[in-house]
Amino acid sequence: MNSRREQLRSELSSKYVLFSCEGTAEAVIVQKLLEDDALVVPHDNVVLDFDTQKPYTRLRKAKDIESRFFGYDYPNGLLIARIVDVNPDKFVISKCYKDTVVYHDIITRQEIEVLILVSEGEYDEWYRHGKQKVKASDWCKQKLKMGRVKERVFLEDYWQQHDLVAAIHGYTHHLGSQKNAQFNLEDLLK
Repeated sequence: MNSRREQLRSELSSKYVLFSCEGTAEAVIVQKLLEDDALVVPHDNVVLDFDTQKPYTRLRKAKDIESRFFGYDYPNGLLIARIVDVNPDKFVISKCYKDTVVYHDIITRQEIEVLILVSEGEYDEWYRHGKQKVKASDWCKQKLKMGRVKERVFLEDYWQQHDLVAAIHGYTHHLGSQKNAQFNLEDLLK
């Protein structure tokens, strides 16, 4: 494990962590990993969204997150784990918080539905078919007949019946050398 990943894991295990999830699938995955006690983040250190009481926020802009979550006492500081697919938006924290708040982008690369392809043993076929031609979610809909793959109820049910942690490890294996360039979901696991 390289020093960047060791630093991230150290921060995740010691700071309060706010998960900022790009979409429904990312939110379901964070919730499931927390329920399964699979995250390196201690349960008591996960910041709940005040309005929804969920262990994540769907807010993504720095200004919005700052106005909603900053200004509270977070012993050892606050880490914002932004879970996004690719090319995250610029995220600039006000200077007054630079010493107490850090953020890291956790890149799911492509679409997060690729985890379902790994779980279903379809990743290699999808990849050979040309992953740039067919999005992972479309492959799930067309080839696997999972028409509701973007819906919360479907995803919650699916990951209750399948091994999410194994899918994350499997996908990270498929990333090969790309996995070292950016933080990914595997970096959040125990």
